[in-house]
Amino acid sequence: MRRSLLLILSLVVALGAVPAGAGPNREARGPDEFRMFGGGFGHGIGLSQWGAFGLARHGWAPKKILKHFYSGTRVVTRSGPAELRIGLVQGAEVVRLQAESGAVELHLGTQGGETVATIPSGETWRVWASGNEYRIVDGGGATVDTVGGPGNPLFIVYAPRDSRVRIPEAGHAYNRGSIGFDLYSCDAGNCTMHLVLSLDPQAYLYGLGEVPSSWPMSAMKAQAIAARTYAFTKAAASQHRSGCDCALYASSVDQVYAGWDKEGGTDGDRWVQAVRHTNDQVVVDGGQTIQAFYMSSSGGYTENNENVWGGAPIGYLRGVCDPGDYTSSNPNATWRETFSPSQLTQELGLGIGTVTGFGDIDRGVSGRIMSVVVKGGSGVATISGTKLRSALGLPDDRLWINDDRRVVGAIRAKYDALGCSPGLPTSRQTAVAGGSRQKFKKGTIFLSGATGAHELHGAVLRHYLSHGGPGGRLGFPETDVQRLDSGNLRARFEGGAIVCRPDGSCRID
Repeated sequence: MRRSLLLILSLVVALGAVPAGAGPNREARGPDEFRMFGGGFGHGIGLSQWGAFGLARHGWAPKKILKHFYSGTRVVTRSGPAELRIGLVQGAEVVRLQAESGAVELHLGTQGGETVATIPSGETWRVWASGNEYRIVDGGGATVDTVGGPGNPLFIVYAPRDSRVRIPEAGHAYNRGSIGFDLYSCDAGNCTMHLVLSLDPQAYLYGLGEVPSSWPMSAMKAQAIAARTYAFTKAAASQHRSGCDCALYASSVDQVYAGWDKEGGTDGDRWVQAVRHTNDQVVVDGGQTIQAFYMSSSGGYTENNENVWGGAPIGYLRGVCDPGDYTSSNPNATWRETFSPSQLTQELGLGIGTVTGFGDIDRGVSGRIMSVVVKGGSGVATISGTKLRSALGLPDDRLWINDDRRVVGAIRAKYDALGCSPGLPTSRQTAVAGGSRQKFKKGTIFLSGATGAHELHGAVLRHYLSHGGPGGRLGFPETDVQRLDSGNLRARFEGGAIVCRPDGSCRID
């Protein structure tokens, strides 16, 4: 009887050690919310548009900006193709044509071919893909004509020459070049239409809507040169890509082409001036125009191409410090997004149960996530940073999860001035002894109202911390670490100086 009682008591104690409900099927509980602390907008490769904006504000010239973001390149003058084919619309069954500031004509076969219809100024007509032909319908809904077909296209002609055509399906108005219709995918007699604009490269750039026309002139010139380079490289590969029968899409797939809405918009004359002043200038590497990728904001550091898109490393697409990106004008210099576990679980759709955490994060040179392990209640999954960004609708994948390591304020200004040499942040900004500090892979930046921000590293930093850091008798640093002619390292503090010899031995002066 006594033995049985002891056995029962042992079982009760053992069971009591198991948390209620923590059986084998219970999902491990993670945090109640996941906060994403990040910076940047886009893929992170090549020229940072907001970075160029900031560097232009600091007095950088266009060529200096371009050679900074495209490592080892040169800017040269070179003629490109006589014309570029720009894909305005794909897969449409009907296209609306609004005549602005004058009549718009439709010609059959070629731009100089037979005039089959004239749209009066102010009216909106439609062109339908009707079987294997184009059906032209006027503003009242009446069919004007049914003409053409595969191999016998329609062309839009501005008449008079200062008229414009607005195409809602393309999103903009156009006043340059030649816009041609093309029937394709004519299965069972039902076709769809491409609209392709053909125009010379300079005219194309006049309508490019990639940056505001109010930006500093150096930034706009850098953008014009990068965009021209991108277009020339794409056109050299093909002017008849399968998806659009074009060299370039008129969207963010390639470059945003806004036509007259850019050129004739607010400050459009400034953008046109930037294009004209950089006529035929392109970026080259080894004599060839480069793949001049660019994005909105780098968050402070661009990324190596292979870390984002895979493939072989490209010498001119190396990650570099972007000291111009952190400007108050940049809405994505830093950002924060918050998700509940259920939101993450639904958006990621990994089939691993409710998301409980993240781990084993592999980062590129910029800090962008290359891969991350997502932990769930019933399993784990490894995904790329690109998938994390796209699934959650994040501006960028240069981010930290539930750990705010963003570099901001006076510490960011010092970090940028050092060319990002302290490396990636390893901590958040923390209050210390009447000031603050932030740790990085290769050093620490200390900040106080009296001394400003200064960076310490190596033996000087170690000796400083061994003597109490900011809370010790030395107080806050008044200089960065400096290398003396003797080879010694020295930094001055509120309460003295630290000098370290090359062998790592240090003293306080």
